[in-house]
Amino acid sequence: MNDKVLGHADTAQRFETLMQQKKMPHAWLLHGLRGVGKAMLAQSLAASYLCESLTNHGAACGQCHSCHMLAGDSHPDFMQMGILWDEKKKKFYRDISVAQVRDALSFLSLSGMQSQRRVLLLDDADAMNNQAANALLKGLEEPSAGSLLLIVCHDLTRLPATIRSRCMLEHCAPLHEDDMQQALQVMDLSENVASLAKELAQGCPGHVAILQDDDVAQACLQWHQQVTDISRADIGMMSDFLQKHIQIIPHDLIIAILMLPLQKELQQASSSYDRKQHVFDSAQALLAWPAEVVRHSLRPVPALISRILDMRSALKAQ
Repeated sequence: MNDKVLGHADTAQRFETLMQQKKMPHAWLLHGLRGVGKAMLAQSLAASYLCESLTNHGAACGQCHSCHMLAGDSHPDFMQMGILWDEKKKKFYRDISVAQVRDALSFLSLSGMQSQRRVLLLDDADAMNNQAANALLKGLEEPSAGSLLLIVCHDLTRLPATIRSRCMLEHCAPLHEDDMQQALQVMDLSENVASLAKELAQGCPGHVAILQDDDVAQACLQWHQQVTDISRADIGMMSDFLQKHIQIIPHDLIIAILMLPLQKELQQASSSYDRKQHVFDSAQALLAWPAEVVRHSLRPVPALISRILDMRSALKAQ
C-alpha cells in the first residue's frame, strides 16, 4: 500500500486484493467529505494498476518506467479530468460538460500504449450536469477491456442511482487524530497556523492545505481574530478586510473560520423557540453562502456581510 496516503488503508488493501485475484471492478466510486484525500487515494490506486513491478504488498513500486511517467504527468494511459478553468473569466466553470465526459470515455475505450490497461480519474464527479451523467452511465454499461474508472465524489446524493449501482462504492472517512497530526506535520505549518488548521480541518487535511501559502495563512489568522465575537465585531472593518482578501481565502474556509466561535453559541442557544430558530436559520444561511455565490453570481462581500448582520441580530435577541 502507498504509505503517502493516510487514513484509507482499508480501501487500498481491498483494491490490491481484488487486483491480485484478477477480480477488479471496472469502476470505483470514492466518496466522502471534501479534503479527506480521495483524489490522492485515486492517484495511488491508478499507480498500482499501471505499475510494471508491484511490491510484495501489491502497491506501486515507484521505480519503474510507468511509475516515473505517472509521477511526471506524462503517462499515455492515464487521464484525469474535472471542472475546467475558464481562462477568460478567471474562474472555474460551474459543471463538468458532456463533451468532457465523451472525450474521456473515448480515451478509455482505446488500447493502452504502455500495456493493455488504461485509467480515467474523474474528479468532482458530483459537478457533472445531467447530460454528462447520462454519457458516463453509457460508458459504465459498456466498459472496455482493461479500462479502470476511478470516480471521486464529494456528495454522493448528487449522482444518479444508476451510476452508483454500477460502481464499487468506497466511503472515505475523515482521518483519525494520529493520521491528521501526521498530515499537518507534513505541511510544516508555523505553530499558530497549525493550531488554527487543526481546528478547521476536522479530519480533512485537504481543507487546510492552502494554509501552506503564507499570505493565505496570515489572512486567515487575521480573519479569525476579527470574528472571535461577532456580536461586538466592527462590521466596517470586516467588510474592508473581506474586500481586500476575498480573492485569496477560499470561501469555504472563510465560513469555517467564522463558524468556529459560533459553534459554542449554537450549542448554548437559549431563550424562546423563535429566537433559537432565528440563530439556526442564520447559521444555515452562512453555511450556504459559498455555494450561493457561485449558483446565483452574488457579489460575495455584501452577501456575506448581510448574513453576518442577520446572525448578529439573532445572537443579540437571545
